[in-house]
Amino acid sequence: MSNNTGPKSSSKNSIKKTTTAKEVKGTKSTPITIDLNILKVLINERTLIPLLRILKKNKELHTRELLITMGSWGYGQSLLKRATNLGLIERKVKKDKSPGRGKPRIYNSLTNKGREVVVLADKVGYGK
Repeated sequence: MSNNTGPKSSSKNSIKKTTTAKEVKGTKSTPITIDLNILKVLINERTLIPLLRILKKNKELHTRELLITMGSWGYGQSLLKRATNLGLIERKVKKDKSPGRGKPRIYNSLTNKGREVVVLADKVGYGK
């Protein structure tokens, strides 16, 4: 009797196949010039990226449409306030066609700083 503590080897399974990884073609990296403040916003306020992407896609939405599109009311409203305070979103009051019917709608749109944050997020693949 032999005390063989190693793996059992049989004549059929004794040869193991090894695979080698394919070499990846070297791609040239291109430097990106960015504003440090925009990078800080991108890193610290990552949760705002989906909101900014919706506004980039739709150009301008009133608050109710924006929150419905996001699928979030309470949390979405807090994100909207934070983005406004950071200067990423601009809010404009526009009068409705029929005066005296409820409150006027507030339309939300991206500022230039907000567009830069979204473009940078898309370049680096952030939050997809």
